[in-house]
Amino acid sequence: MSSTIDSSPVAASRPSWLRGLFRGTTPTGAQSTAALAARRLTMAGLVLGTMVGLSWAFWTVMAVDGWSIPEMVMYVCFVVSLPWIVIGFWNGVIGLLLLRLARDPLDIVTPCAAYAGATDPITARTAIVMCIRHENPERVVRRLDAILRSVDATREGRAFDLFILSDSTQDDLAAEERATIETWRARLADPDRVVYRRRAVNAGFKAGNIREFLLERGDDYELMITLDADSVMSGETILRLVRVMQANPKLGILQSLVVGLPARTAFARIFQFGMRAGMRSYTMGAAWWSGDCGPYWGHNAAIRVAPFRDHAELPTLSGKPPLGGVILSHDQVEAVLVRRAGYEVCVLPEEGGSWEDNPPSLPEFMRRNLRWCQGNMQYVKLLGMPGLKLISRVQLLLAILMYVGAPAWIGFMIAGAAQAFMPPSVIGELDPPGSFPVGLSIGLLMTMLTITFTPKLMGYLDVALQRNEMDRYGGPQLFTLGALAEVLFGFLLAPLISFSVTTFLFVLFVFGKSVGWEAQDRDAHRIGWGEATRKLWPATLFGAALTVAFAVSAPYVLFWAAPVLASFLLAIPFTVLTSTETLGALTARAGLGATPEEVRPPLEVRAVSDDLVAARYALPMSPFRLDGGEAAALRAAEKAAG
Repeated sequence: MSSTIDSSPVAASRPSWLRGLFRGTTPTGAQSTAALAARRLTMAGLVLGTMVGLSWAFWTVMAVDGWSIPEMVMYVCFVVSLPWIVIGFWNGVIGLLLLRLARDPLDIVTPCAAYAGATDPITARTAIVMCIRHENPERVVRRLDAILRSVDATREGRAFDLFILSDSTQDDLAAEERATIETWRARLADPDRVVYRRRAVNAGFKAGNIREFLLERGDDYELMITLDADSVMSGETILRLVRVMQANPKLGILQSLVVGLPARTAFARIFQFGMRAGMRSYTMGAAWWSGDCGPYWGHNAAIRVAPFRDHAELPTLSGKPPLGGVILSHDQVEAVLVRRAGYEVCVLPEEGGSWEDNPPSLPEFMRRNLRWCQGNMQYVKLLGMPGLKLISRVQLLLAILMYVGAPAWIGFMIAGAAQAFMPPSVIGELDPPGSFPVGLSIGLLMTMLTITFTPKLMGYLDVALQRNEMDRYGGPQLFTLGALAEVLFGFLLAPLISFSVTTFLFVLFVFGKSVGWEAQDRDAHRIGWGEATRKLWPATLFGAALTVAFAVSAPYVLFWAAPVLASFLLAIPFTVLTSTETLGALTARAGLGATPEEVRPPLEVRAVSDDLVAARYALPMSPFRLDGGEAAALRAAEKAAG
């Protein structure tokens, strides 16, 4: 595909980011830069217009009886919280419209994928790379074995080698790692394809580990598939990524759509049900405007080795931690650096063959989320990095705003409680009695609830509009019950996450407390009442204080605030109950929160699912049944595996 370049003196005088709009196509030649610019301007108009409308409506409601200091704080917090929520709303809406109305949504958002044929020969040497640190070695081997067997089943396995890059610092665990992996390697037909390496010095965390590997072995491979310790990918999906990369030499990173594996606890099951249903429409909408400046999530992606090695080295940030030093959230920074080097970064928003584990409990979810929070706050120092594309800067800014909205909402609630004790007006004139816009106030509340939950609602609607899709979730009844349970779950979870992020950011900026890179707790275990109380008492106390404040000064507010207050007051029992295997087993038997990977699991999922989840398939209430062809395929695979 040819492209034209505007080299006129007028074009040369334009800013670099504006000149890019007139270069014809993106580096792969698959997308028009003018069309992408039109999409981005449309998205900006939708977001800004929505924010202005909501801000005006809230201003109108708040200004009725004049302005007090708490009301001013509430208004500022409201406006600050809007960008991330509104962008998510439009991502979900646009994604659903593409999925339901476009003949080929993928051809619109990631057209470079069409350059690859389904049977193109695999010519690129590819390294499959998994980074581990203090992980259960048996779980790691089970995942890698499933991936390797699945790749070999495609008959293209000769093009792939597998590397396990360990950053474990505990000698006894490292010895167990090595022994477990060597035992597994000895059973392979070609053990030299699997390489285990443990670093002596853990410089740069995961990103540093991968960089050292690329400096040592990068010349041997054209492409790399990155995996987390909980990742699983099918051979067909890996080949799909490789074929698209082969067909597009200027494609630097291709990110797959990652969904959750079947889980043991109710927390993980219900959480990933919502993520599983809503991710495709949300990602499709985001890909529509991000285009060649897409996301990289750090795993389950294909990477072109040479530009990644040569151009994506992370800078060491000036100053001391928590905002200075080594970058914790490396993935999006690497994405913008690869794009700066002239290579596209795209997402492939199609389901199938790319999975990960989700945190089994609320405390583990919070721990992971706060590590991401600190890493994203470091992006403040990168917004002015020279040479970045405008949309790359927007991606970094959005990563920051994702966590800024949390303290804004907590500040809003605190200011609201303070306002209940304030005089009617401090600044401004009082409007006539009876002029309060009740209809506008209720409408604004309903609108904000709708906008907040739209990304998931669009995902649910996408599934509900297709009977065959609901069957993949166990049928209409199970899908509907799962959606209702997840909405309730979301009401209880979201305020707790906002509170944890707010308190963490306070400690981060005031006391400089930092987090590091440690292994996640991937095992399901019951969170005891004592542990839950130690971790959740601040949130519970905060909720109790808000409840008392509203009950004393403005009891009519309690009805509207009930969902949020319930989240805080029930934080401890919510944490304990959703972590128990008993409740997890009950939800599994009932099919509540069942996802397609659980209802009809692929062979790779069967290979890595734990015994409790696997046992669900044989229970009388399970909708899962093997048909004759699947049973034969499973028996053949098991026979081939010995």
